Amino acid sequence: MTNTHRSPFSVPINVRRLPKKGHFEKYSATEEVRSQLAEVYELVSIEQFDAHASVAPWKRDGVKITGEVRSNHTQYCAVTGDPLSVSLREEVEAILVPEGSTLARPRQNDEGELIFDVEGDDLPEVFTGDSIDLANVWLEFFTLGLDPYARKEGEEFNSDSVNTPKESPFSVLSDLKTDIKK
Repeated sequence: MTNTHRSPFSVPINVRRLPKKGHFEKYSATEEVRSQLAEVYELVSIEQFDAHASVAPWKRDGVKITGEVRSNHTQYCAVTGDPLSVSLREEVEAILVPEGSTLARPRQNDEGELIFDVEGDDLPEVFTGDSIDLANVWLEFFTLGLDPYARKEGEEFNSDSVNTPKESPFSVLSDLKTDIKK
């Protein structure tokens, strides 16, 4: 799992020393971490950020992560620009396998064509080394849960207020064609 932002916190888990029954991890962000997360994700503020996960062995050398990410944060309304309080709750489910694992490769038929089942499970994500960082997993699901166009209830974008050209682009092209012929 990759996160394009530098994480202000880390929760490393050594997958080689993972108990057979798995490991449970719980995290609550400090005020400093919440402030850094708000800056990274361009939010007004994050009042609460909590996450938990169960990390269990999966197949031979992979891990399965299940859990949840919750936050209460303030972001700007996409319509008015006013601060908007948002509660987020995202279920976390991911399977990770070590780099080079055959489980991360798509299946192929006899002719070498890749076979994808659009209704099936996604391919596992790949990790390097002998540990994973749960922070990256949690932040990926947090990012997916953020609404980039959050708006206050009842607020609608009014397209009448946008200055739109009166001429269609095709009429402009037609005029150019006429000018060239002259």
